[in-house]
Amino acid sequence: MLTTIDTVLARWSRAQVFALALCGVLLVGLVDYLTGYELGVSLLYLGPVDVAAWYIGRRAGYIVAVLSAIVWFAADWGSEHPYSHLAIPLWNTMIRFGFFLSNVFLLAELREHLANERRLARTDALTGTLNSRAFTEQVEYNLGLARRNGSALTLAYIDLDDFKRINDKHGHNEGDRLLRVIGRTLMQGTRGTDQVARLGGDEFALLLPGTDTDGAREAIGKIRQLLRESLDSAGFSVTCSVGAMTFSRPPPSVDEAIRAADHLMYRVKSQGKDAVAFDTRS
Repeated sequence: MLTTIDTVLARWSRAQVFALALCGVLLVGLVDYLTGYELGVSLLYLGPVDVAAWYIGRRAGYIVAVLSAIVWFAADWGSEHPYSHLAIPLWNTMIRFGFFLSNVFLLAELREHLANERRLARTDALTGTLNSRAFTEQVEYNLGLARRNGSALTLAYIDLDDFKRINDKHGHNEGDRLLRVIGRTLMQGTRGTDQVARLGGDEFALLLPGTDTDGAREAIGKIRQLLRESLDSAGFSVTCSVGAMTFSRPPPSVDEAIRAADHLMYRVKSQGKDAVAFDTRS
């Protein structure tokens, strides 16, 4: 049941979730008022507070926490709870407010931590691009979309030429800086729907959904120009060999798609490097 609720709320917009949280606070407040001061329902306010904090964010959680404290005070006061001094219900309200706030803080921290862990599990730590596992998942997903929509898809394999020479001559720190420049440039030179990954060592890959042969030539040409400018600006005289395979009909497996682009890249390597090989498979 909780899984179903989580799935539903995750699909809602922030405005819808926030409206649900506000309605939840008012509903709990009504129950609190009708049951009187003898029956405590303070913990029920945590439901709307936690929903806002988890599905929207820290700020929304704080807003709902403030509203919950105010509604609790109003319900308690409306139930004519006898107090020896007005400061007592005010103090109780502040205590509950502090409890709600601490709960929001802990939930928001947990969510941010989990999101960061998920990001790290899918990201290459050095370049900030996708890692091999995440890229494979993206290729598989986009191959499925291409089969369903009948659209083309291009997969490009990029390998730095003579990268070992950089490490041997200038050290691994300089080699790592080069890889970061490559990763940053590839991400800057692609669309939001494209995927960039470092597959290992000095090998990168690009996934260009909805891109036919002409589109691939244009996109790869733009990316190579950006790479030349970025590498020159960073002080690297390094070239790249690229194999770009366009699939008008997606292959049956991710491995086959990657192997096809990889094969093209090695063809460039064997013919002198610093070039692009394009091919189309239907």
